[in-house]
Amino acid sequence: MRKLLPLVCLIAALPCSAQEFRLSGGYNGSNVREAGNEHWVGRAGYQFGADLLLGSQWFVKPGVHFMVRNLNYTYGTAENVPSQEFRYTSRSLAVPLMLGLNLMDPADDPALNIYALGGPTAVFNLDADLDNDQLQVETSAAQWYLGFGGGLSLGFLFVEGGYNVAMSNIFEGETFDTNPRSNQAYAIAGVRLRLAN
Repeated sequence: MRKLLPLVCLIAALPCSAQEFRLSGGYNGSNVREAGNEHWVGRAGYQFGADLLLGSQWFVKPGVHFMVRNLNYTYGTAENVPSQEFRYTSRSLAVPLMLGLNLMDPADDPALNIYALGGPTAVFNLDADLDNDQLQVETSAAQWYLGFGGGLSLGFLFVEGGYNVAMSNIFEGETFDTNPRSNQAYAIAGVRLRLAN
């Protein structure tokens, strides 16, 4: 417990030092690497979440996002047997920790600002469904990503987009001939709530 105490104190102190609290929602899509014999294809998904912004021109942006991702794969490639397409859907919590730069100093209170950001994201599996009762699969408990992106803030609104490169595979074990990695693109929009200093 004593080892966890500094981490608990840091998490508790984050909202006190934050400049903004951001709520957002939007789209995500998967770009599957190593599609393999199952011919994995990414499909549209959605996400929503919250972030804190710590800092000013340079900032750190930790957050938590609920994310639903969809993939399709093709099953059955034998001759004279029609192939079937099945869907894999996962629900997970994405925890990004981004380092960013506002192109204009927020201290000058510009109406419009543009920012760039990048950093790691951990994705923790909550639940996953495979639309095929013939196969038993186990989704990895955690997947790791390294991403980059940019955004635009206008008054109390913002839009952001980015791309996360997968550092780990989707599944545990070798149920499929191919255990793919799934890069992720996203586009979100939301509101910025400034916090009192």
